[in-house]
Amino acid sequence: MTSSLPILVAGGGIGGLSAAIALARTGIAVHVLEAASEFAELGAGLQLGPNGMRILAHWGIAESLATGARRPERLILKDGRTGGILARVPLGDTAEARYGAPYLVMTRNTLHQRLLAAARAAPGVTISRGAGVVDWSVKDGRVIASTSSGASLEGRALVVADGVHSALRDKLFRGARAVPSGKTALRALAPPPRGGDEANAVCVWMAPNAHLVHYPVGAEGRLNLVAVLRDEDVPPGTPIESPAVQAVFHRWTFDAQLLLAGGESWLKWPLWTMEPLKEWTRGPVVLLGDAAHPLLPFLASGAVMAIEDAAVLAQEVGRSREDCTAAFARYEERRLPRLARLRKAIARTGDIYHMEGLMRLARNAALGALPERALLARNDWLYGFGA
Repeated sequence: MTSSLPILVAGGGIGGLSAAIALARTGIAVHVLEAASEFAELGAGLQLGPNGMRILAHWGIAESLATGARRPERLILKDGRTGGILARVPLGDTAEARYGAPYLVMTRNTLHQRLLAAARAAPGVTISRGAGVVDWSVKDGRVIASTSSGASLEGRALVVADGVHSALRDKLFRGARAVPSGKTALRALAPPPRGGDEANAVCVWMAPNAHLVHYPVGAEGRLNLVAVLRDEDVPPGTPIESPAVQAVFHRWTFDAQLLLAGGESWLKWPLWTMEPLKEWTRGPVVLLGDAAHPLLPFLASGAVMAIEDAAVLAQEVGRSREDCTAAFARYEERRLPRLARLRKAIARTGDIYHMEGLMRLARNAALGALPERALLARNDWLYGFGA
């Protein structure tokens, strides 16, 4: 009987662990298969909107995040060339009251470690490292997965959550590969700000063809810096010296250049994109998270969408535990329209951030004319989502 078999999950990142936690809550056994022999210390920052936090609270993880995350009071939009503040969007108490959950910032490692602890504690979840899924076949309704450790494992279904460069996705849908977007992210950490509006805020500096985001993370409140610009494709994690970063942004306001000068150990990361898939599932095999929908970071939603995917997937599996194929089809039907809307919003946001000439001046004027709460309300469709 396939019902006695676990659901196999390829990948032990945010998406894979979220899927394991959510599925385990339905009473189904789950086996997470992670290619790496050790879980890496992932230091980059991430933003987690109320839509993700509501799900984590339902899973019992929100309280543990409180010790490693920060709750910014506002989003500040600034002009990178002049330094002028264009708008302040309330977060903090305002966002929590509006959406029933907080907006948090943290290191990626903080979220990953909390998910890992929750998955390890969940009944019926097994996690194997150094055992990435390299191939699979389907026989008599069972998925038989071959791993990099040489093992062959049986499951009732396979959830593919092995990231943006998923080799399993290419096997499921030939030619479905991520490609360079033509944009690069420069990432670094900087000393904590001395105070003022930006000490506990997400700040976005906008300029022609580039933008800078920063917010405090960790117990010390060090600034997580992310500068996104048009650039050639580079190997992930390519070091770049601080003077070279400053040279790229030499036309920016002095305050922004001071922030960039404080960045330590800058690394360049190419940003990837992919032609949207029209389907995510074939029989008892389904894509989740970045494997299904790589996203550019303009609305800081990559991690949150993987969490949403996991919650919806588990709901549908819980509705038809003996028929994962039908459950996966319903999951796909629910998620495809939301991701299509999000991709359009991300593209529009990227255009707004990088405007130049008269369009930049018109953007600045429009932002200044909108009430603060109206700016927050424009994202109700995103942050108000309930799985």
